[in-house]
Amino acid sequence: MASRSHVESKFNSEVAERRLRPIYDCLDNGNNKKALQEADKALKKQKDFQCAKVLKALALLRLGRQDESSTLLEEVHKQHPTEDSTLNAMAICYREIHKLDLIADMYENANKSRPGNEEILTHLFMAYVRLGHYKKQQQTAMALHKVQPQKNPYCFWAIMSIVMQAQNSPDLAKKMFLPLAERMTKKFVDEDKIEAEAEVQMYLIILEHSEKYEEALEVLQGPLAAKLMSELDFKETKMAELFTRLKNWQKSNTAYKQLLCKNPDHIGWWKEYIRSTIELSRSTKDLDIMVNSEVEVDNTLENALSFIESCRSGLEDRYQCRGPFLAQLELIKQCQHAGIKWTEYGNPVALLDGYYEMFGDKYCCFSDIRTYLEILNESEQTKLAELLLSKNKYANADGSLIFVDNVKQMQRHITSLQLRQCLGCYGNLSSEEKRSLAHELVQRHTQGIHFGSELLTTDLQYCDSYLLLAVALLLDIMHTNGDRRLVWECIILLEQGLVHSPSSSQIKLLLIRLYCSVGAFGPCPNLYDSMEIKHIMNDTLGYIVSSHVGRLGHFMAACSVYGTMLRFFTVNHKETAEYLIASYKYGSFTKILEFVQFRERLQNSLQFASAGVERKLLDIILDTSSHSTTEQMVMYMEIDPANIKTCYDRLRDNRDLSVVLCWDPSSSYDMEALQQQSLKEELAWLKVRDLMLHILAGCVKLGQEIDHDHQTKNGIANEGPVPLHLMLSDLQTQLSNHIETCRQCYSQEIKYPIQGPFRTRLSTYLRGGYSSMFLEMHSNVLYVQSLSDIDLEKIEASKEESLKSKVPTIAEELMQKYPCVLLLEDGDRKSIDPMVLEHTVLLAESLSHMCVMVGVCYRLLKPVKTVLARRNKKKKDNPIPMPPTFENFNELVSGLERVCQCLHRSASSLDPIYLGLDLGTLSLAEHMPGDQEKDVAKEVWKKVEAGYQQSVLEITELLHKKLQYLGGLHL
Repeated sequence: MASRSHVESKFNSEVAERRLRPIYDCLDNGNNKKALQEADKALKKQKDFQCAKVLKALALLRLGRQDESSTLLEEVHKQHPTEDSTLNAMAICYREIHKLDLIADMYENANKSRPGNEEILTHLFMAYVRLGHYKKQQQTAMALHKVQPQKNPYCFWAIMSIVMQAQNSPDLAKKMFLPLAERMTKKFVDEDKIEAEAEVQMYLIILEHSEKYEEALEVLQGPLAAKLMSELDFKETKMAELFTRLKNWQKSNTAYKQLLCKNPDHIGWWKEYIRSTIELSRSTKDLDIMVNSEVEVDNTLENALSFIESCRSGLEDRYQCRGPFLAQLELIKQCQHAGIKWTEYGNPVALLDGYYEMFGDKYCCFSDIRTYLEILNESEQTKLAELLLSKNKYANADGSLIFVDNVKQMQRHITSLQLRQCLGCYGNLSSEEKRSLAHELVQRHTQGIHFGSELLTTDLQYCDSYLLLAVALLLDIMHTNGDRRLVWECIILLEQGLVHSPSSSQIKLLLIRLYCSVGAFGPCPNLYDSMEIKHIMNDTLGYIVSSHVGRLGHFMAACSVYGTMLRFFTVNHKETAEYLIASYKYGSFTKILEFVQFRERLQNSLQFASAGVERKLLDIILDTSSHSTTEQMVMYMEIDPANIKTCYDRLRDNRDLSVVLCWDPSSSYDMEALQQQSLKEELAWLKVRDLMLHILAGCVKLGQEIDHDHQTKNGIANEGPVPLHLMLSDLQTQLSNHIETCRQCYSQEIKYPIQGPFRTRLSTYLRGGYSSMFLEMHSNVLYVQSLSDIDLEKIEASKEESLKSKVPTIAEELMQKYPCVLLLEDGDRKSIDPMVLEHTVLLAESLSHMCVMVGVCYRLLKPVKTVLARRNKKKKDNPIPMPPTFENFNELVSGLERVCQCLHRSASSLDPIYLGLDLGTLSLAEHMPGDQEKDVAKEVWKKVEAGYQQSVLEITELLHKKLQYLGGLHL
């Protein structure tokens, strides 16, 4: 019988595999419709075929029929499947819909049905890894170890899970988790069961986190160290780090000295070597003459200087190794910081000049020298600047320019110009002198283009830095005298440079910032896309366009930008989980902590939070032309008004504000302080937008919950114990209080340098008073909701009518305060008002929010009016007077329609074509381009005009939708 049962089982397995094969093939080829048909065929033959049902659900999911897919998955999930193929297919489905908790639940049920199954337990462990449930990881890994005690990895999975618990619970880390992990690992060591390098690394991780550095050194110096072979110099580098942590400066000194003998170009090792030497020179204790049989301890700074010089003299090619030449400068720098007399260890001006002589034609020379300019006093900085100038005199006595002869000479000249800028040599020049120098640099850029005539389009022109320096000088003039016409001159110069260097990210970054500063976003999407911003750059560099795209009225582009960012963050969370699983599988325990920290950093990203809120607000105003579509949109978003998920204290600022090259002196501004200030402003604005989003969503849900028989149960929501109107009242209080707090800090616009962050819309929002319109309309919603607590017969007896038409009045005042005038004129000077679009967009957005809340009032009032009308039909002799609320509501709707129509006309006037303007003829730039740049200038004006036209088109389309929205809301 057993034999027969085995044959039947094998036969059934083969039949199942044969029936599933066509479905798998179709899914692998992306033919989801065919896969659905094949799955239906299999289910006709075997209606309870679980795997076929799951594969059908997967096909439905990929066809966009998520509701049907979820129904099938739920059906199979309740049956607690245990077959591997079914479980794997369900796991794929759950991963695609990002319901990772259901994967764990599925394998938990399977484990109950088939306890002790190694494969199911392994999948269950990995499911917990995706969720970050470290305690359950540990328990599952120990269950695996009991099933397969001869397999070390399972026990080390448990140990790593304990270490992760220590990371999450610092208070218990050294008391409980780390000692437990150490005991478990020590047992393997004592029993000589350590088999792999990963297990030794795991032991080192535990000892380092426990701050048991001496024990870690014993491991590195013992027999286990023989297994550490995958990384070059891992053992030596780790030992040197541990000696430094133990403040064993003798051994630290010799360890780093040995490493430097192998690789003298490692500046990080030089810093640690010099640090140890300084510490030893301060020590009054007797030192061992010899710590190592081969390497002596350098316990004086003279010895360190001798070692540096010996490394220099031992170089085969002095021009390929910069480390020993920077080491002496590092020695002086650390001596200065330590308060040690350093003058006998070298003349910093001579050292920097010598370094420039040797490496001045290298692109890295400026950044290397800039690090050590702080060691110079004012007179030494002046002397270095004079030396650089004397070596790079490219002008005749009559003032005519002498151009460089080759690329190396050009790079030397560029490096000297960058250093002189960094030393503040151009800060005291007059505006005319700066303009003259900028004109000279533009000429040198034009002349230097021929050196790169054979470069590929993906290569950078050698002379790009000339142009960037020239633009920096022109922008400095603009900040000094406030003449914004210089922005246009800079844009034209940069566009000219981009023609010859189409891959220059620095030119593109500056162009995006300058175009946005004048309110012209049109050219920016192409510039941004051409930089191929991908993966992590969506987080670090996404702010370049996300700060402007919605502000300047390019709503469709904003949806695209935010959508791309959100997809990155969503996919990253999924992919990081897979990386963690791979790290456990292959024993890369050192990478697990890095992946977890990386995931948390991205999950708590300011950019992620901002993109999520802004995208939802955009969806609410863009994709809705009636209140019913708004209700559908809010339902799809699944926003809980009672739960604001954003934890503002944990948000991380991952913006890379150093991406734009800057040669200004460090004393000009503190970029770190500016970033902190910008972060606070961003968080304040994010909170405003987040509260607005939750208020709008809560209002819509309030309208959906109204009982059409006028039995509202005092406003209590069906699904929750807390009345929704009370939640909304609390949210209004939070928003009002937060706005008052913001007024104290952000009412005035914060000025940031061109290389720094960009301001938010918060100051504009506060100064304009847009918040008062939002709060006033929300008060109307709460008032209308309160009518549900009054008997219908007594509504007319209400002594005070609170539904007033103040909102349209506020909007009209804002339109008068900020008229839609594109051109500003100051005498014969004309310029584009960069704020006109920002105010127009804010008012259009605010009116869109009004429409949503007016729609909620309509949903609340309509059934009331219907009931009153019905009762009046029954009481013809003594009808109930209609309360003034209905009339006031209709006045409110009519007022908003009037404002929308007026703003629609005003916004249309921003179109340069509508005004009959040709921006290229308005002399917006102070110095119009010559003949060579005229074609580029024409293209610039075309791009700007197209950008304004697109903004006007999208704003007017939005207002047109809102007029349709309001048209259906009259009672």
